[in-house]
Amino acid sequence: MTRNLEVCDLLDMRNVQSVAEHAPKITSFLLEEETRFMLPRNFMQEQKEVTEKMRAYLVDWLAELHFRFKLWSETLYVTVGIIDRFLALDNSLKKSEL
Repeated sequence: MTRNLEVCDLLDMRNVQSVAEHAPKITSFLLEEETRFMLPRNFMQEQKEVTEKMRAYLVDWLAELHFRFKLWSETLYVTVGIIDRFLALDNSLKKSEL
């Protein structure tokens, strides 16, 4: 059972709460989920008014706010993910609505 574990997981084997023996299953599940929910590479090209440069300005502004208010990194990542998913779903977004 321990043959498939990474070195860092082998070191965690002594800690019962780390459930290191499940690490390979968890990793493969997360990789499957990542590919299942991946956005198309060209989702910004489908936009009529919003450009990649506008998206970059928005993300830069959000990063500045993130830094100023000392938020968790995950907050920024999730926010950008939500914005990208919305842009991938709605290609009729107006510049003024951004």
